[in-house]
Amino acid sequence: MKLAFLINVQKDACHLRDLISSLPADAEYYIYVDSNRDLHPFMRQVHGDNVHFLTRKVKTVAGSLNDVRIQVQLLREALSSGADYLVAIDGLDYPLWSNSQINDYFDGLGGRQVLSAVAMPGMGRAAYKYTDFQLFNDQAWPSGSFKGKARKLARLVLSRSHIHKTLRIHCPLKTYTLYKGGTSWAITRELANLIVREWDENDHLKTYFSTSYRPVETFVPTVALNSSFASQCVSIKGRDYDEESLMPLTYLNGRRRSSRILTEDDFQAVCDSDKMFVRQVVSDYSDGLKSMIDARRKR
Repeated sequence: MKLAFLINVQKDACHLRDLISSLPADAEYYIYVDSNRDLHPFMRQVHGDNVHFLTRKVKTVAGSLNDVRIQVQLLREALSSGADYLVAIDGLDYPLWSNSQINDYFDGLGGRQVLSAVAMPGMGRAAYKYTDFQLFNDQAWPSGSFKGKARKLARLVLSRSHIHKTLRIHCPLKTYTLYKGGTSWAITRELANLIVREWDENDHLKTYFSTSYRPVETFVPTVALNSSFASQCVSIKGRDYDEESLMPLTYLNGRRRSSRILTEDDFQAVCDSDKMFVRQVVSDYSDGLKSMIDARRKR
């Protein structure tokens, strides 16, 4: 079983070094460093024949289609490795399981996808943000600037005029249901090939997501759950789903996008999660927690 880890990094080269050194040595690592960061400190900390930094930069604009471009770029590069599973994680993740546990888990999947998502049609208020047109969301205009205010006004006018996006995407050859998932998942090489192909060839689908709310959480799940791979994924039912359930691999401190840095005080909660990874672990502040996790992993 060969693994390829896809890592999107915003900061903290020292933690990236610790993250990769703690994971299986026979895996391949594909790393995208935020376009606003200098790549060289990361390359000095992390190197090896199995470490691959993506040098083609995409303008980082949170919440835009550019986030999906980065996902696809990582998938495209990792497909060349011949890996059986491609595992998307974040640069501030840290493994809770031992490497033997990680390898045994993927060995036992039998081709299933580690991807959970919920269909947005019928979700009521939870789907409102996904029906709004997010115009010009790939432009890094400050909210207080003239262009930023104009963008906000345009979105407001469309919303009050009851002009909304549909939650079903009508393309020439197929209609897709919009699914919402997470940013951490593990998929087979076959599904990864499909996602890259849809990105390259399905312009109608890309146009829909170019004005969508947080497409980084919806593009991959939508392609997967509207394909022959759907039965290998987890489709979550009902409006009262747990946000953590959309991230089957990663513990998020009970909040989907929590920014709180974790410390040794969080050790018991982290262990009780039974997740493979924990997020929001950084150098210095989280060193005590990492030492406790390392000792547990050795046991």
